[in-house]
Amino acid sequence: MTLTKRGRLLTALGIVVVVIVAVALGGFLYLRSIGVNATSAPGKKVEIVIPSGATSRSIGDLLEKNGVIESALGFRVAAYLEGGAENIQAGRYEIATGLSATDALAALLEEGPIVEFVTVTFPEGSWLTDFARILENETHISGDAFLKVATSGQIESKYRPPGVDTMEGLMFPSTYQIVDSDDARSVARRLAAEFEEQAESAGVSRIDSLGVTPYEAITIASMIEAEAQLDEERPMIARVIYNRIEEGMNLGIDATVQYAIGEHKEELTVSDLDVDSPYNTRKYPGIPPTPIGAPGRASLEAAVNPADGPWLYYVLNDCEGHHAFSESYDEFLANKEIYQSLEC
Repeated sequence: MTLTKRGRLLTALGIVVVVIVAVALGGFLYLRSIGVNATSAPGKKVEIVIPSGATSRSIGDLLEKNGVIESALGFRVAAYLEGGAENIQAGRYEIATGLSATDALAALLEEGPIVEFVTVTFPEGSWLTDFARILENETHISGDAFLKVATSGQIESKYRPPGVDTMEGLMFPSTYQIVDSDDARSVARRLAAEFEEQAESAGVSRIDSLGVTPYEAITIASMIEAEAQLDEERPMIARVIYNRIEEGMNLGIDATVQYAIGEHKEELTVSDLDVDSPYNTRKYPGIPPTPIGAPGRASLEAAVNPADGPWLYYVLNDCEGHHAFSESYDEFLANKEIYQSLEC
């Protein structure tokens, strides 16, 4: 039977459709065979490490070698079709075996590498040298590198005045997580940013009514931090400092002498107290040139909101850290004698 022209056309179209379907089916089956559109059957998790600069080829080889996927080629095809392989981060991953190439790609992109960190605590009142020592002892960061950055004048802070390079007192003492990718500069910036947030929240930038600058208020807060043991006494110690400033008296705070000699000491000697330094508030009037440590939130708040009172003196009054506050020097001496008679 002779086909008409129309019949021949329909036959040809039918053949083309069959070929297209066959090709599509073959392509689908091939992609399935290399794991691109396969169904995942997640198994145990394995650990892989993707190095910096890894390509989709090398990542695919790594995944195939560790049983995550069936075919490295499938991963390259999935990466080509789906995109995003260039965003896979270097690092250590935990990923299930038995995944399709597409699911493995998604897992790497969505879950990201395991972030390893060290939890580090910087106590309130810490000097920059203390921050550096803690970092040196507990992390991979060099203490010398941290000190160099923290005193370079390159770390931004709204509270650091012109002409002052050191970040002493302008890094917030708290607990932080230090990750492998951190360096001295990134840690310094994070501590400075946290301090800005805490100081702003405490009202340090609105300190004008007390007759001191925000930076001077932070320095006062650092002295409160060094002197007070109990939160409820911080505003009272703040008032003593402000009262002495108003009276033109030397502040006479021993913690500033410790900072001047560069040593944390339980007891100061006569020669220590005579050290010739602008930080020696027994010898020189006024507020020290910089903070003498890192004040915590309670001390910042006390510097901004001192208690009301006429006190000019305070001295330890018991073995639990309470102070006796007084207006007259004679009363101060009497309180001091009582404390010295205690056996703490």
